[in-house]
Amino acid sequence: MKKIILGLAIAATMCAAAELKVGTVNMLDLVRLHPNHESNKALVKSTDADYKSKLEKMQEEGKAIAEEGKKLQADLMNPMFSASAKADAQKKMEDVQRRFLAAQQDLRNAAQHFQSELADLETRLLKIETDEIREKINAYAKAKKFDIIADSTMLAFSSASLDVTDDILKAMKVDPAKRKEKAKDGKGDAKK
Repeated sequence: MKKIILGLAIAATMCAAAELKVGTVNMLDLVRLHPNHESNKALVKSTDADYKSKLEKMQEEGKAIAEEGKKLQADLMNPMFSASAKADAQKKMEDVQRRFLAAQQDLRNAAQHFQSELADLETRLLKIETDEIREKINAYAKAKKFDIIADSTMLAFSSASLDVTDDILKAMKVDPAKRKEKAKDGKGDAKK
């Protein structure tokens, strides 16, 4: 954030010395309206559901082991069991306890792994989207001879006359009217 402010301060100083062509874009809107954004969200949601399903299966396996332990515990309390039968049940109980603890550890490890994988997937997909958006912004800036195009969501103030978000949407082959629709529905952060 400090680098952005410093860069803008330098740019403002340079503006005094030379005429700069400056524009702004709303990166949040550009990401939300990226052609792949909805399918990427669906992929993340589907992957999350798959992970949750796997975790639920692991939880069920842990519950089954716990039930096995309860039955063995009841057997150990049975006064009709002989000493050798109780010793055998005690060995089985120790094995069940080891398996239960291992299942719990596996569940925790899997949950952490799945959470990390999901976060990594989201990050990779967002990076792909933002890289494509930046390519469009750079091409637009070169074609229209802009010196600076900044993200308006990172600025305390920017004049609406500087906003070129709709032009970038057109370059992305997205109808700018969708931006206004999302803003009207309360789903977008389009600046007016």
